[in-house]
Amino acid sequence: MIKIQFKKEDSDTLFSNFLREDHHKARLKNLVIYCKSIGMNHGEILDFCQISGPTLASYLKEFQTGGFEALKKTKWRGQPSDLNQYIDIIDSDFSKKPPKSAAEAQSRIEELTGIRRSPTQIRSFMRDKLGYRFLKAGSVPGNGKDDDNIKELEREEFKKKLSSHYWIKPKRVKG
Repeated sequence: MIKIQFKKEDSDTLFSNFLREDHHKARLKNLVIYCKSIGMNHGEILDFCQISGPTLASYLKEFQTGGFEALKKTKWRGQPSDLNQYIDIIDSDFSKKPPKSAAEAQSRIEELTGIRRSPTQIRSFMRDKLGYRFLKAGSVPGNGKDDDNIKELEREEFKKKLSSHYWIKPKRVKG
């Protein structure tokens, strides 16, 4: 059993950190150490926090060596996406003709790479990895009351240039 001496201020700090931490793993670590600070035994902590014995031991060792700062750190980084190796191919294809929806992007990515992902994952990939954003174009210029030919031609040109929704890659302005 790992023994740690706690002060009253430590318990208060752990509880306030538990309430305020952004990452769920950091909150769990603070809760586990808080439970230890109020005198719960290891079995009770395991049942209450629904963690394993090795996890409890690693959290306690982290707190022993690094204090409160160690509880804020998370080592989990996730897995790299299989689509990362095809970023250049997908980006060049999308720059020629941007997809109008996540579903269209999903089918085109599957054609290019053979990898199928959900529309939510496709949106995230396009936004975070490729730098695209979804553009919803505004209304057609003019209110329709003027029936002169010039206004009508302007409206037709606008409709030809833009569809109502599509993904774009913003141009970077150096300055």
